[in-house]
Amino acid sequence: MALALAFVTSLGCSRTDLPIIQAGSQRITVADFDRAARSMAGQYLGTPENSKAELVDDLRRRAVLLELSHRMGYDSAGAAAGVLLEEERRMIVQKLYEQLAPQSQRVSEAETKSLYEARKEEGHVHLLYSSSRQTALAAIEQIKVGEPFARVATRNSILGLLPPDGDLGFIAPGALPNPLDEALRNLAIGEVGGPYQTRDGWFVMQISERRPREQPEYDKLRRDLEEVMRRRKFVSAYNRAYLDLKEAYDLHHVQGGAQKLFRIASPLNPVLPTEAMKAETLVTYRGGRYTLGDALVDLNRPEVQTPALNMLPAVEIWIEAQVMYRIAQLEARRRHLHEDPEVVARVKARRDQAVLEGAYNIATAGVPPAGPEQVAMAWERVKVQFTRLEVVRLAVIESTDSALMVRVGNEAMGGGSLAEAAKKVAGAPEPVEVEVRFPDPGPEWSVFEALFTQQKPGDRFGPAKTPQGWRIFQMLDKKTVQQQWDEIPEALRQNIAGSANELARDQRFREFTDSLAAAYSVRVDTALVARLRWPARPAVGRL
Repeated sequence: MALALAFVTSLGCSRTDLPIIQAGSQRITVADFDRAARSMAGQYLGTPENSKAELVDDLRRRAVLLELSHRMGYDSAGAAAGVLLEEERRMIVQKLYEQLAPQSQRVSEAETKSLYEARKEEGHVHLLYSSSRQTALAAIEQIKVGEPFARVATRNSILGLLPPDGDLGFIAPGALPNPLDEALRNLAIGEVGGPYQTRDGWFVMQISERRPREQPEYDKLRRDLEEVMRRRKFVSAYNRAYLDLKEAYDLHHVQGGAQKLFRIASPLNPVLPTEAMKAETLVTYRGGRYTLGDALVDLNRPEVQTPALNMLPAVEIWIEAQVMYRIAQLEARRRHLHEDPEVVARVKARRDQAVLEGAYNIATAGVPPAGPEQVAMAWERVKVQFTRLEVVRLAVIESTDSALMVRVGNEAMGGGSLAEAAKKVAGAPEPVEVEVRFPDPGPEWSVFEALFTQQKPGDRFGPAKTPQGWRIFQMLDKKTVQQQWDEIPEALRQNIAGSANELARDQRFREFTDSLAAAYSVRVDTALVARLRWPARPAVGRL
């Protein structure tokens, strides 16, 4: 896809500003240019002036395509409206949780030291995971009357997240989210704790053993511990926000609701749903209900992850996640987050991208596959990347004495030639010069072709075991030759031919937008463009 489409995600509503480009009803402003230049500077590799000129040209073509889409009604078509709505939903839910559970959690020195002290001991953790509180409570009772935790977990725990028997081994505090982390710290050995609720479901825990844990001094771990605490506090805040929303909107699962979806969507003998069945309620919440029909629609949405349809608990968790997504949208709109300037800008940018992709497809429709001349042009652009080894000249030392070869290898690590290193080790043989020719170097050297391709003259390898003893070699020189078109693998030839097709489409795209630019009387304020600044490349520091 042309660059004109690539940078569209960086553009959106901007402040009222001087236009640098006008194409019919489309205006590209200084603010649009600045935003695109900051986000896309890495894709323009020429001088600042040339890069600026390329970006302005891409912005001009973008404006032309948007004006075409506007005149043809694509910007208000159903597909664009659907993209707009889904992007807005995603953005406002993200904004809501950023407000309820900010990632930038503050961590005090006291909290970090407390975690350091707690991590001086670790516990052997056994954990059971269930989608329902009732199942978790029943499991606790079974363990309390003497049934082994592993057997209860195997029978009741949801598969996939934890080991089947629930044995997590020894875990240090800070590795689990709350409330599980607090339980890890405070449960007595043998005590059954829970059920603990998180946004993922319900957990039961037991600690079978505790033991001391060695760790470096506090100052060496302080930054890592701060990050562990920050992440832990964020996850805890996110869980609280999720559960508070669930309670505030009075979410309730209808008895047997998940089983209905389980029977209909099961990969084994699925039931064909009637219209009446689709209207049945699976979950109720303040402000709405979630039906079997809603669930079937969500199962077919490409952006929604499908649950393991052969596991009823996984279906229950998935249903709740879809309902909570709807609840989050309701709460976000109640807080007017859909009117947030950043949300509006991002949504418009996503809509523009969808519109531009459609317009690009129109502009490049009917372009025939690249012919031999275009494929040859594409090959000329990339052939410098395709070389093969012809000759490699090596200095080789071989011996059956492994200790001797290690000493030679240690001497060679200091730099210089392998011959100089051998002279410094008593009893070491002199290197023998070997010439290895490709593409048929023989079985002894064929395994080193990839290594030789990467190595530079002076690089060394070994000591390495051989059938006769040990070997060290150093590359003295190598010669590579340009590969010919018929020498490269067929798959690579197909890829290059595909890039030739893309070049043909880009050429048609440029011809198409140039012709429309004249029809739409596109104006570029060259005087204003001359005053625009290209962003400076960030300085790269040494680590």
